[in-house]
Parts: sequence; structure tokens; C-alpha cells
Amino acid sequence: MKMAKPRRKGKPWNPALAEYQQKQEEAAEAKRRDRKARDLLRNAQVAADEVEDPHGINPGDKIVVLRSTRHDPLFDMKAKRQIDQCDYVAGRHWQAAYENSELGAVRAIDPSKEAVDGGRLPEVLTKVQMAGMQDMRAARETLGAEGHQLMVDILGNGWSIRQAAVARGRYSDDERRYVARRFKECLRSLAKRFGYSNEK
Repeated sequence: MKMAKPRRKGKPWNPALAEYQQKQEEAAEAKRRDRKARDLLRNAQVAADEVEDPHGINPGDKIVVLRSTRHDPLFDMKAKRQIDQCDYVAGRHWQAAYENSELGAVRAIDPSKEAVDGGRLPEVLTKVQMAGMQDMRAARETLGAEGHQLMVDILGNGWSIRQAAVARGRYSDDERRYVARRFKECLRSLAKRFGYSNEK
């Protein structure tokens, strides 16, 4: 006659172990949802930025992303804390007005259609274009010709501060720093003009 094996008793409840296992599961879930790029190029110029999570469960969830600053001098200066949020928003406002005020949409040529002279009605200005032109006129009055051209070079054409300084015949580091100070002054003036700053 076979002897019955004694039943093994389960392990007693350990609240510390349960808490530890729950933290491990949460860490594994966070690692699984982490979508940060880790394979950056050696010469990459990036800065961390907090944006809204497109895959977030709750509306308004934020994630940290790495944004390239190579052709975005405005965000580069904000990431280095050289300008504040008011100056940054005023610069983005100027960029939007600059893009919206451009006339003549670029259209591709369709070689399958017969070429004709004329044939297109003149374009009517939209409200967005008119608002962009008014903002650009206000910015030009505030900044003057030199300041306006500096904004066009840096924010409109995507030049770096160094490129803008070289284009003005300023090659030394002191002269480059002067151009950077002048650019910051222009941003501050735009922040006041567009109502983002209440500085007198």
C-alpha cells in the first residue's frame, strides 16, 4: 500500500514581495512603452522636449522626445536657456506669419495636359494670408530693416547665428555674440508687439 505524499503548503503571503513584483511589472511596462531613439548619429544635434503623447491613454499625457536642433536655431536657443518661453512663442508667431504671407502656391507641372497661355484666374488672398501680411508689417515696423532681415535670415531661411554673422561680414567670436544679442533683442521686441510679454 502506497503512502500518500504530504501536501505541500503554499508560501505565506508576503506583502513586501507583492509590492516588489508590482514595481517590476510597472518598470517592464514603462520600458516596453519607451520609444526614445537611442541610436543617434555621432554628429547629431538634439535637445529634449516634452510633447503630447500621440498614443497616450489619457488626453494630455506627455512624453519626452529628442528634437533635432540643427536647422532650428530658435529651439536650440530655448533648449540652452538663452531665451525664455515668451521669446520662443514670439519667434514661432513670426515664422507662421512669414510662411502664411507668401504669395503664389507652388504647383507641379502636369505634362499630360496641353500647354496654354494664361488660363488661370488671379489668386484671391485668403484671411490667413492677409493676417500674415499684417503681422509681418507690424514686425517690420517694430524691428526696422536690419532687424527684419536678421529674422528673415535666421527664422525664415533657417540660418545659424554663425551663418548670419558671416553674411554680415562679422567673423570673430565677439561679433558673432553681438549678432546673437541682436537676435534676442528682436525676439524680445516681437514678444512685446505680439502681446506675449507684458514687459514695458
